[in-house]
Amino acid sequence: MTWKSGLSRSERKFERQFRRKLAVSKRVSRWPGLLVCVVLTGLAAWLNHLPYPPFTTSDGLHPVSEVLLALLLGMALRNLFRSSAGLKPGVDLVVRKLLPVGIILLGARLDFYTMLQVSLDVLLAILVIIAGVVASTWLLGRLLGMGERLSLLIGVGTAICGSSAIVATAPVVDGDETEVALSIATVNLMGVVAMLLFPLLGALLELTASGYGIWCGLSIHATPQVLAAGFAHQLNGQLAGELSTIVKLTRISVLGPAVFVIGALYARRRRRVASFPRRTVHYGKLLPGFVLLFLGMALLRTLGFFPEATLHLTDRFILGPGDYRVDLALLLGSSGRWIITGAMAGVGLMTDLQTFRTGGTKAFSLGLAATIVIALLGLAKISL
Repeated sequence: MTWKSGLSRSERKFERQFRRKLAVSKRVSRWPGLLVCVVLTGLAAWLNHLPYPPFTTSDGLHPVSEVLLALLLGMALRNLFRSSAGLKPGVDLVVRKLLPVGIILLGARLDFYTMLQVSLDVLLAILVIIAGVVASTWLLGRLLGMGERLSLLIGVGTAICGSSAIVATAPVVDGDETEVALSIATVNLMGVVAMLLFPLLGALLELTASGYGIWCGLSIHATPQVLAAGFAHQLNGQLAGELSTIVKLTRISVLGPAVFVIGALYARRRRRVASFPRRTVHYGKLLPGFVLLFLGMALLRTLGFFPEATLHLTDRFILGPGDYRVDLALLLGSSGRWIITGAMAGVGLMTDLQTFRTGGTKAFSLGLAATIVIALLGLAKISL
């Protein structure tokens, strides 16, 4: 017996079942991927605060960031359990939608007034060092036969502020998840190496506390690593640590303009080498909207729009009476940090370690070279 459509009863049944399966596949829940990212974020935070090196130094600092730990945990899970298709919708949401939100919120921790606390020659040195490191890393990457996008991400991460600079720059150079993961792993590893070596080199070179602090702020990759190394000066760790923090925060403050310049140069070069180049480069579209909002949050913080308040709670409060300080800028910035950590867990869940077999060795060699370059440029500045 056939239907008017010409299909038999069994064929119609098969078609209905197929349509139901197709409909279900389109409604795959995002919750599994989201929950896995949350769990990995919490696990990374727990590991980060384990009370022994390398997670916690004797000064109580945590130089191995939660971002790197979340990335490594995600990569481990992805490669130990190859079947992760059910996690993809939630992971895509975290990486592609929530990550920009995290970067925006992170801007609430920046204060442009910190730039006024460093001398003009240090600010100029920061700009020269960023340009020199990014350009030299790109050139060395070409000599090593690496892709220019990975080379740029390693250069930016080394020159400015590690993982945050990488995830902010990736969209303007069309970086994919594997390149982001490999560059973050490389830059964080080299930052830890620099953190451990700088106190020894500072003592060997007999650097003053101010010179050593500026050197750390100019040359070490991530902020926790700068703090750990800066306060480790053998004679005056307090002065060195404070100077290194100010210089490092100034480096972070130029992230937005640096992303725009890199995006513009990358777009112009891509236009020149394209088979059918476009006539114009639309510079207004080179800087992602979230970077502009990131700078906007920093401006609001600088102008004092994020208040600090003290809540005076009575004995009726469920946690008991007392005074509780609320810093809105700190709260927003910490929220952004948590979101970025979760997004890096998602990047790890997207990363297949097999891709590291071809690019891993070259990437770490390039990261080491970039670290040496920025250390030498920093030394040259404090020697002048």
